[in-house]
Amino acid sequence: MGLIYSQTQDCDFMKFFSSGCAPGSELSSSFCSQCVGSRRAAGDESKCKASVWFGLVKHTIVPENSNGKGPEWAKGLNANDYQLICPGQPAGVEISEYATCNLAAGPANAVVTRPETHDKVVKILHEQQAKFGSSGSDGPFRMFHSDLGNNLLFKDSTKCLQTIPKGTSYDTFLGEEYMTAIKVLRQCSESTPELEKSCTFHPCQQNI
Repeated sequence: MGLIYSQTQDCDFMKFFSSGCAPGSELSSSFCSQCVGSRRAAGDESKCKASVWFGLVKHTIVPENSNGKGPEWAKGLNANDYQLICPGQPAGVEISEYATCNLAAGPANAVVTRPETHDKVVKILHEQQAKFGSSGSDGPFRMFHSDLGNNLLFKDSTKCLQTIPKGTSYDTFLGEEYMTAIKVLRQCSESTPELEKSCTFHPCQQNI
């Protein structure tokens, strides 16, 4: 959406897409018409709420939710039915080409701590990763594997934890390209999350 606005200077994204599924859209909006929800014919008034379906579409989403993987609703999905869309290239790019075909390079998930507990948290996580990480040998528990669900502690696709240099600012961590897209999109007030609108204290803008 930030990329579209930077080129069109128009916040009415319904002019660009005829329909779709965008979490947070009004039930009557064309941006809600493609949302699956509970699949009930009527009465599914929460199918477009951001609290129900929300998140970035990362390069791992399709392989994690197709070809027999993922939740029950995804059992019939085939990875080959999906393609990537990227600026300046024709449609039809395979999902495996995400490194060269993407709208922006998004940051990995992160553990956020208070400054005074940073060193202690890093130490504990490294110790636990050595015991229960992908190459750990202590007991049946695994930090990056969920037996009774999906992504319970960390994402099941996690390979390892990496330490972010102490004092790294949030904009440095997120990356220039990502921050530029977000800043451009903020020209459209309707697209600003309610949490961000309510976050007016300085701590919200402090370093990670």
